[in-house]
Amino acid sequence: MKKEKTNKEEKATKKDKKKLTRKQLIFLIITALFIAIIMLMDFSPLGYIYAAGLTITLMPIPVVAGAISLGPVGGMILGFVFGLTSFLQCFGIGYVIDPSAGTLFQASQFGTIITCFVPRILMGLCVSLLFKALMRFNATKKVAYPVAAVSGAVFNTAFFLTSYIVMFKNTVLAEKSVMSIIIPVLTLNTLIEICVTLVIGGSIAIAVDRVVKKALKTTK
Repeated sequence: MKKEKTNKEEKATKKDKKKLTRKQLIFLIITALFIAIIMLMDFSPLGYIYAAGLTITLMPIPVVAGAISLGPVGGMILGFVFGLTSFLQCFGIGYVIDPSAGTLFQASQFGTIITCFVPRILMGLCVSLLFKALMRFNATKKVAYPVAAVSGAVFNTAFFLTSYIVMFKNTVLAEKSVMSIIIPVLTLNTLIEICVTLVIGGSIAIAVDRVVKKALKTTK
């Protein structure tokens, strides 16, 4: 009896390990696909919309979709990659180069690293946590995807501004008032990015999340 029980436990353990390995493999594959999409968007016109003299970035969309479908860890990884694309602009690497990137790097290298990476990593984490919180209640499930999608643009802007003000307050850039920093950021450009993220990001997030859930069901 003991041997039979031990054999059953061993089989169950092996099955659980195999199931876990498959889930990890699916997670890695989908994460890698999202990373490839972010890099492709950054080095091509696919990551931007040009309208009426404005440049609307679509970079937060894969981060939002990944954060929703892959969870907090996936969201943070994709947020890091998004931050990397911003950091590379300091060296003139990317399809669209923000002219302020080089100025920030000259003012404070450490501050630029923090400002490029931390807000984007926190964005991925917070979008995922917000989505999970909304999905816990029936009353908020219907709005979980669009709200989480919009929150990506909002979190990104809020964390970026906070990081900028904190990290560059002791540099030459501190001579500019807080409002002179906030007002240009909270422009029509940002509002359009929020709308684009809501429409495109929400739809993509729903589709990707369904694919991920279906893939994970195959491991059961």
